[in-house]
Amino acid sequence: MYQINSSRKRRNSKTEKSAFGELLTEMIEDAKLTQSEFYLKLGISRAYFYDILLGKIKPPPAETQFKIIKVLKPIEEKRKKFFDLAADSRGEIPADIKQYLTIEKLKEMRLNKDFNKVIGTYVNEIDI
Repeated sequence: MYQINSSRKRRNSKTEKSAFGELLTEMIEDAKLTQSEFYLKLGISRAYFYDILLGKIKPPPAETQFKIIKVLKPIEEKRKKFFDLAADSRGEIPADIKQYLTIEKLKEMRLNKDFNKVIGTYVNEIDI
């Protein structure tokens, strides 16, 4: 039998926004857009937009995340938090970091002696 911790608040998924949804709402307000102006500008449906806000579905994929940033132009702190919350919910690396780590950047990193030391140390510490 499961015991429910009554001191823990449960989010009403029909009316309360997810953490990502709360931040997205703030960013839309900061951009002085209405929610309908925002989702129409972004080219997504009303239903999809509200499912994201309420956490019924995961935040959108990286391509859409970048479109959101382009439309809303948030301050750096909110932009970073946006990518972090989206990544956490999706179980991914934040889209801005993933974009930064392109193939060329990875090649450049491998040429760095400090990077190779760190990786070499990590490999040596692995138990087989």
